[in-house]
Amino acid sequence: MTTSSQQTRPLNIVWRRRVLDRFLEATFIREVLLASLRRPMRWIAIEDDAALPLMNDILVCSFADPSAYLRELRRSGHRNIGVMHLGDEIGQDDRGFYADADYVLRNYYIPEDFRLSETHGRPILWVPNGWATGVGPRASAQLLPITARRHDLFFAGFVSGPNRRIDERISMLDVLQEHRIPATILLSEDFGQGLGSASYSAYMADAKLALAPAGNAAETIRFYDALECGALPVVIDAPWLHAEAALGLCGPPPIIILDSWTALPDALEGYLSPSAEAGLSAQADACRDWWRTFKLRTGDRVTSLIETAFAAT
Repeated sequence: MTTSSQQTRPLNIVWRRRVLDRFLEATFIREVLLASLRRPMRWIAIEDDAALPLMNDILVCSFADPSAYLRELRRSGHRNIGVMHLGDEIGQDDRGFYADADYVLRNYYIPEDFRLSETHGRPILWVPNGWATGVGPRASAQLLPITARRHDLFFAGFVSGPNRRIDERISMLDVLQEHRIPATILLSEDFGQGLGSASYSAYMADAKLALAPAGNAAETIRFYDALECGALPVVIDAPWLHAEAALGLCGPPPIIILDSWTALPDALEGYLSPSAEAGLSAQADACRDWWRTFKLRTGDRVTSLIETAFAAT
């Protein structure tokens, strides 16, 4: 196969339509994760009652276990089969299907998956879930300087309801209330309810510090929304923030990392007092530079993995 024919083979990205329609980070996949790919891409949305396509050069995007589909692709002799494993925030899914793929992209950093890579002989690459469609992409030149923003602290989202509560988020709110810390807090009744993407991103892009407590996992879409909107995320320390295979790819992110939410009042003195403006501005600029570099390097890693699979077939 010639080089030119290699480069014109499209990557076929397969979704169930109902998944693609509700997936918040689909634009991030196109604009960041696959942005460096120099070949055509065919996004395929399949209805629930339709058979999934049997074809080469395929990237299967799925929250569910795609084992049966992958085995059917293999039985029919198809090649260059990748999987983007979505969800699985705490690593509870049966990941045996990784052995049926040529490579795996997955959200949420689970160190054990890299041992699976050695076991199955298939490369597994962590990728960030990224910002929500409608929040990004943002042109960095159009972001407000952090010191010109109206909201010192901002959080919008779900904390608790009749059937579910998120303990870390409750702890964060308790600290804010106990210490009477002014913050813009907009709570919703459940995931995906509350502010629409346009109003949510308007708040985020006018916030200095974005409170990003854990949900089901330490890594949350809110964290990436903040980065894309130029706010400094405030998070509790966790391994994925430092791992070279995860967020530490370009060195430690210059964000605000606390040992616990009880440390928030003391930390704010170093960011929101009048004497801290110069330092806050410098850290925000460093964070925006880091985020720009991180997105580019992440896209390059994804491209390298996919192109290696194309070259082998």
